[in-house]
Amino acid sequence: MNPYGLFADDAIQRYRELPEEQNELYKKEFISLSPDHLLEIYQGKTAAPDTPAGLYAAAKSLFIKGEIRFDIIIGGSGHVINPGAKYVTVLPVSDIKIDALDAKLYRSSDDKLAALVHAFTNEFIFIDVPKGIKAKLNLLFLNITTPLATQVMINTGEGSELDILEWYASFSKTDSASCVMHEGKVGAYSNVVVDAVHNEDRNTVVVGLSKYNVGNNGDLKLNYFYNGGMSSKAKNKFCAVGHEGSIRVNELLFGSAKQRFDMTSNIENSAPSTTAELRSRAVLMDESRCIMKGFAKIPFGSKNARSFVHESGMLLDKTAYLNSMPAMSIDENEVKATHASATGPIDSDLIFYLMSKGLDEHVAKKLIVEGFFSSSIGSFKDINAKLAGASLVAEKMENGNFGGQLKLSTENIWVGRENEEGIFKGHYKYR
Repeated sequence: MNPYGLFADDAIQRYRELPEEQNELYKKEFISLSPDHLLEIYQGKTAAPDTPAGLYAAAKSLFIKGEIRFDIIIGGSGHVINPGAKYVTVLPVSDIKIDALDAKLYRSSDDKLAALVHAFTNEFIFIDVPKGIKAKLNLLFLNITTPLATQVMINTGEGSELDILEWYASFSKTDSASCVMHEGKVGAYSNVVVDAVHNEDRNTVVVGLSKYNVGNNGDLKLNYFYNGGMSSKAKNKFCAVGHEGSIRVNELLFGSAKQRFDMTSNIENSAPSTTAELRSRAVLMDESRCIMKGFAKIPFGSKNARSFVHESGMLLDKTAYLNSMPAMSIDENEVKATHASATGPIDSDLIFYLMSKGLDEHVAKKLIVEGFFSSSIGSFKDINAKLAGASLVAEKMENGNFGGQLKLSTENIWVGRENEEGIFKGHYKYR
């Protein structure tokens, strides 16, 4: 058996043994993804595995108007890669060596969902940008008939720049799953930006796992928009391990129907003079549910570190539910750190004001929601990600739908500018 075969066998055993939630803070607050059902999905037989031709055709049909050119299309049982795509390699698990497994940031014992991804990964995507190089990649993660499980390994050399657009979609007619694990090492003085947009269909369970380490004077910026999938769970950990490393995480979430979201993001200042920032915004309508869990850690020795966690939510219906749980652990005195949380129903006075100007109630609510998300969408770097985010908000406000085709259009949509204010502006109290 190849090395990964033994690794996968151990992972599936770990998956069966581990509880759904090990973290003491969140053992009573998490959304179950039905572990037995997930296992059935991945162990089930597929009559017609995804083919390169099928993946390409599905990618071409993603958008009603407009198109995004993808360098790689990753499917549940194969991939399509543009011959001109640089700095990226896709390897089947049969080619993975022991040293690559030993260097992983994730262990199967870390988490039940990590074990699941390890057990059923078919391919690894390696993105390696050499020293001083600028690179841009567009990735599409897509499952049609075969559930997706894959791992993305990112490494950037000193002084390099990497921009990634990731689009997640599915066209599954039966219960399916999309599970993607990211591991990233941001080199010294390098800059990495990841814009990720999720728009999976109602039959798909979504799992996202990420771990990133940022080196000396490195800068990592992550923008996530969660819009699709009937059940979604994200578990992320971002560590500034080098002096003056910087991490900025921008999360958006829009739920409708009976969608369920469980979002956990940990930021850590593991070196002096580092900055870590987490901003999460959620809008929920109908009977959708969400748990937002933002956690910041500053261990002893991280002098002059700056850390900020802010979670805010808006409820459009009384049947929607949002639980925001920001928390911090600080073991160093010479730091600046603060967290904030605000959740409530949509502002009825603002709706009344807009209606007094001639707008009907639905249009008034749409404008308020678009305004709530505008600065967060404006923080996306890729112009297609900005356009897609605004289009998804407009589409969901119109009919509550998600997944399937999307019309990329600038008609009647707008985005705000990226928030350029200091991360502590308006927060009078910090340690």
